[in-house]
Amino acid sequence: MQGLVNFAAAVGQGLAVFLPTFCYLTAIGLFLFAGWGFWRQAQPDNPYRGKPWIPIFSLVLCGVFASFDRILTMANVSMGTNLQVSLSNNLTSYAPPVDGNVLGTTPGTTLLNVVTLFQSFFQAFGAMACFFAVLTWWSIVTGRTNRSTVGTGVQFVFGVLLINVMTVATWLVTIFQT
Repeated sequence: MQGLVNFAAAVGQGLAVFLPTFCYLTAIGLFLFAGWGFWRQAQPDNPYRGKPWIPIFSLVLCGVFASFDRILTMANVSMGTNLQVSLSNNLTSYAPPVDGNVLGTTPGTTLLNVVTLFQSFFQAFGAMACFFAVLTWWSIVTGRTNRSTVGTGVQFVFGVLLINVMTVATWLVTIFQT
């Protein structure tokens, strides 16, 4: 069990390292795209004729990606938790349960112990899912993909739920507890 948990923590650590890089590179790219879009609107062969909001939307999303940790923190507050999201390397590796028994005494405690062990992976994966949901939303608005905006909203909500996996797991245990 310890090897699997350490592997999941290492994958979570890798996602936590790459996410800020992806956010800042995407913010720079969207800023340059917005500048290019504003410049192209003054040209006779404007590719955004009839869609003047695309450079403005790209500039707004540039700010979203530059402050992505604060956006995720606001999403967590909207969900009802006070979890503060930070785009830094603060994930830990294997930490055994307090009593030393992963199985616990009830199925509910077993679930909570397992979720606690894999929490760093779930949180990093949830933040990455939110990142790709916002990036896909930009692709939908600019017409680069033919997906539904509802799908990206659902992806973002499930990403926030994964960031708050301990709250969700505790809620599920209380619902199904006999």
